Order: sequence, then C-alpha cells, then structure tokens
Amino acid sequence: MNKIYDVNEQGMYIECGTGAIYKHIEWAANERGYATMHYPSSLTCSTVGGFLAHRGIGVSSTKYGKIDDMVLQMEVVLPNGDIIETSPAPKHAAGPDLNQIFIGSEGTLGVMTKAQMRIYEQPESRQFRGFLFHNMTDAFNAGRELLQKFKPSVMRLYDEAETASLIKKIVGVEKKGAFMNIAIEGVKEMADLEMKILLETFGKYGAEDLGSEYGEKWWKEKITFFYPGHMMDIPQCFGTMDTIAPYDKIEKIYWEMKKAIETNFPQAKFIAHFSHWYEWGCMIYDRFIVDGKDVPRDPHEAFRLHQAIWNCGVRTALANGGVVNDHHGVGIKLGRLMKEQYGPAMQVFEGIKKQLDPNGIMNPFKLGL
Repeated sequence: MNKIYDVNEQGMYIECGTGAIYKHIEWAANERGYATMHYPSSLTCSTVGGFLAHRGIGVSSTKYGKIDDMVLQMEVVLPNGDIIETSPAPKHAAGPDLNQIFIGSEGTLGVMTKAQMRIYEQPESRQFRGFLFHNMTDAFNAGRELLQKFKPSVMRLYDEAETASLIKKIVGVEKKGAFMNIAIEGVKEMADLEMKILLETFGKYGAEDLGSEYGEKWWKEKITFFYPGHMMDIPQCFGTMDTIAPYDKIEKIYWEMKKAIETNFPQAKFIAHFSHWYEWGCMIYDRFIVDGKDVPRDPHEAFRLHQAIWNCGVRTALANGGVVNDHHGVGIKLGRLMKEQYGPAMQVFEGIKKQLDPNGIMNPFKLGL
C-alpha cells in the first residue's frame, strides 16, 4: 500500500497507495518539476491515508486547501469486503461526494487503500513578508480583508505571548506585538501585484512592515518550532486544542478560551497562533502549557488535570461557536464531545456507521461512534 502507481502530468495527479509516506510522493512530484503543496510538520513521517483519515492540513493551506481539497478520487474497502471507487471527478452533481464521507472518518467507515492526489507546477516566485500588529483585532480585520482579494499560500498570526516567546527565540523578532508571516507565490507578475495589495491592505490597519528576512527565516525553520526546547520544552504537561470558526466568532473564542483556562487553572499558560485562513474565517492552534514542576507527581492526578484542562478549553470553544477540532482529528479522546457539538445531527453519522459497519469492527469508539 506504499506504492506510487502513476505520476500523471496530463491529469495533474499522483496515484498512490495510502500507505505511502507523503514526503515520498512529494519527491516523486519534484522529480517531474511539480509539488504537492502539502507541507505539514509531519510530512516526513505521516502517510497519505493518515492525512485523509483525519482531514489533515499543511502550512500552505490558505492558497491550496486542506487534504480534502487535494484528493481527486479514492479506492475504499468497505467493512463487508466490497471494494469501491469514488467519482472520477471531485466536483459533480451526481449525489453527495463520496470522498467527503470517508475523508475525516478516521477509519470508522472503511479502509482507504488508494488515492489520486493533486500536483501543481512549482511556483515561479515565492515571496515572504513579516508584519507586527499592535493588537489582535487589527490583525483579524486585515487578514479578513486580504482574503477577499487574493489567497496567500502561508498566513500565520501569533498572539503576543507566542510572539514574545517562540517567535523571538526562533525567528528573532524582539518587538512587542502580534507577529504575522505571509508568503505569496505563483507567476512572478501576479506575485508582485499581490505583494503590492498586501502592503496597502495591511498598512490600513497600522501593521509594521518587517520586510522579508523574518518570513524567510520562518519558512526555513518551520519544522524547528516543534523540536524539544522550542514549542515542547519537556518536561511539561501540554495539549493542542485547535478550533475553527467564522471571523465574527474567532477572536471572542480566543479570549474566552484564554480566560477560562488561565482562570480555572492558574498553573497553566495559554498561547496560540492562527495558521489556516479562509474567506469566511480562520483556525486557532491553541495550546495550554503547564510546567513540569507544577504537574502532580501522581500519574492519575496528572491525567485528571490534563483531561480537565482539555474539557474546559474545548467546551469553551463550543459554547462560543467553535468546532471540536480543525485538523488533528477527534479520535477517542475528543469523541465524547461530538454529541455536544452536533446534537440531533449526530444521528446522521450514526446512521451511516450502522449501515456500513453493522458489526462495529472499524475503529470502535472513534468519533464518538
């Protein structure tokens, strides 16, 4: 299941087994002068099927989309042993999209065995720009307006706490404020025009233009963020509760989650960045961190604390219009919150599960099923 069957330049896709490491299909595309444009932090170790199963996302998603935007067709083995293929075209009016029934289902409905993943021509130009905003509100308004005009490939906003710690340590930004990194790519003439629009738009919101150096450093070090001693300064108790919401709710969710976690758990620190943006909203890569010295020595008490902070954070997001998870998946840990999010709509998932997997053999209890 890790084979690459075809690099189809006419159809602009790679057909591969879902056991293929995504970096391997990226290399196959690169050999022909193309790219997959899917660059998550786990690129070198995660499989095509893993990304499809939990609806993963990469750093260039604002322009190219999530993994569900990058797949054309799939082969799936159903629990009864039947092998099916989804539609040969990802956009159609011949009923619901079968791709979207299985993508994000975390193995509860069938086994995805083969996929056709989109490839793109390598961008002629990739330009970076770093900005510093005085406050989060200006940053959200600037980002929302920009997305009505064009789509950068990378759009990453860090709150003041993460700017003062992680961005200062890795990228070198010493100033106080909320740092945002933007990457624009494509045909050079278009990229130059989009850069002009970017500078004009962000200038309206008082953003300080930091030039290209910080953005280029961010791109170079984008995986370093996750190394021990940076984001994960072990030993610590931490969790990443990524949520997504429209623009009219996202900032309130950020502040309410920060207040709820830091008020109810004084030993915890809440930091966040906003890494994936759309015309209608964006997501929060929000993390709680408890220093190792403040974690109970008893493992049961430590686990209880961890679960309590998770419950507090995710339920606060739900109460203010957010979603349980954006791209890390639900699994068993967050499955209990699916019914809280969907209410009566949960019967749709349960009905599909009962019809396709009446014996419950496929990843039991994932997604709250």
